[in-house]
Amino acid sequence: MRPVVGIVCEYDPFHRGHARQFELIREKLPGAGIVCVMSGCFTQRGMPALFAPAFRAEAALRAGADLVLELPCAFAVRDAENFALGAVGLISALGFVTHLSFGCETDDLSLLSAVAALLEQPNAAFSSALRTELAMGRPFVAAQAAAILAGLRAGPASGHKTPAAGEYQPDANHPLPPGIPQEVGVQPTTSAAFSDEPTTVGSPDSRLPEAAAVDPLARALTRPNNILGICYLRAIRRLHSGLRPLPVLREGEYHAASLTSVGYPSASAARRAFLSGDLRGAETACGYPLSGVPCHRPDALDAVLLHRLRTMDPAALRALPDCSEGLEHRLIAAAQRATDREQLLAGLKTRRYPRARLSRLAAHALLSVTAELLAAHPAPESVRLLGFRRASRDCLAALGQSPLAVIAKAADGDRTSPPLQLEERAYDLWALGAGLPAGLLYRQQVVVCEAV
Repeated sequence: MRPVVGIVCEYDPFHRGHARQFELIREKLPGAGIVCVMSGCFTQRGMPALFAPAFRAEAALRAGADLVLELPCAFAVRDAENFALGAVGLISALGFVTHLSFGCETDDLSLLSAVAALLEQPNAAFSSALRTELAMGRPFVAAQAAAILAGLRAGPASGHKTPAAGEYQPDANHPLPPGIPQEVGVQPTTSAAFSDEPTTVGSPDSRLPEAAAVDPLARALTRPNNILGICYLRAIRRLHSGLRPLPVLREGEYHAASLTSVGYPSASAARRAFLSGDLRGAETACGYPLSGVPCHRPDALDAVLLHRLRTMDPAALRALPDCSEGLEHRLIAAAQRATDREQLLAGLKTRRYPRARLSRLAAHALLSVTAELLAAHPAPESVRLLGFRRASRDCLAALGQSPLAVIAKAADGDRTSPPLQLEERAYDLWALGAGLPAGLLYRQQVVVCEAV
């Protein structure tokens, strides 16, 4: 069978840069199939998606994807590590995907692999430096980057394999040497900022350790897509997956504020243009019509969220994932004062509680997700087909042979299953914010793309 490349994505919305990634993958692997595992109604940053999953899936299929599958909500709205574990676990379990493509800000796969190995098996230098940095009050991202620098320069922990010839071996005098041979997978392909893959990092430059201004390695370790790419590599290692990494180097700005920025548009800029009424700009960025398409505005569920938080007791809040250390009391107080979601998050955010964590916590409260539910379902148990190209019969046939149960119609799933009930809540909340009736999950049809 031809090579098949998996992509973890949100496509909120799908734009010209995403289509460029497809082209670059097929330049490197001619004739490759592309399977997209896409977040559904809620994204990793804890926000409802702007457009419905079926609409986003159709855009990807028209641009050349062969299959679009849905990443279950239980894994889509998670921190980067668990997001990556869920997505890589699902792609690996399909049984026919050979590669995993992801965007990154450095083309040094061996460096990213070395960092992934260190984080999976930390040495004493890493652990000591991390404790020191956190004790100094550094944000976790910056503290971890500094600890990685210390860990790489100290060498592997006991039990680590000795680097083979050509693998990345850190040198304090040359922290990011050019042209290092790749450890695994294939050579990175160069692209503009083509993807809006999720990340736990907001503005990475504001979280740089002091050394980052002069140390390119330190800077590389705080870039958002490098961080997520390392999480993918860690997941591949932890799951003993046979997926081969296929990184794609970014050239544009991931969080570009406007569509006038150099290079391909960012999904953030496309969303901003659409929401501000610049329909023409958003359509130019995306490459397809957006007029009249149902959408979910970011503030559509603010009142629902605040009502939910104001009526939850401390025990119910403590049951939410990642709600500990008395955070439930801060949530209760902030929900009483706030009049919208932005005020809520602004009133909660501290160095200890970064915005990304709080945003996901708010989403979990809205969706009634508990830590117990996530612990009871640690890996995807089924895969939902959002759409396929009719010409991609081989990928569709391979999907049918997958060890995972394939659900084409939600009505065919077990409606007593907590993961499916979570999907139903996510779709109904998205529909509520978009001005649509409930039951969207069961009305949604598999998208069949006739394009060759």
